[in-house]
Amino acid sequence: MKIEYEEINGLLYPKLALSPQKEIHLTRFGRKRLQYLKQYRPIIYTNLLTSGELNEHLQRIDDEANALYDRLIEQYKIKRNITEELKEKNQMKWVQEMNDIENVVMEFIKENYIY
Repeated sequence: MKIEYEEINGLLYPKLALSPQKEIHLTRFGRKRLQYLKQYRPIIYTNLLTSGELNEHLQRIDDEANALYDRLIEQYKIKRNITEELKEKNQMKWVQEMNDIENVVMEFIKENYIY
């Protein structure tokens, strides 16, 4: 591998460029993982970025976390007997239960996929 250099003001700088990356569209989990890597794991972030694996990594985390989120929400709804009937009869109770389920699932995903 031959590195080319560019002279600027009498100093030589390497001409470094990343390979073209496929454009991805991330949801909240992929964006949170990216933010976490940049802020708390800069070496891992830089290694993934320079190797061209960052987008693949973020997309994989995003897809897995979204699938797990949907699956866990449904499982908790069944386990706690949260139905459309409850939604019709007692809306406030349904909202409270759904918020509780979402908080539990989000905490689990953050601990196991994001951080």
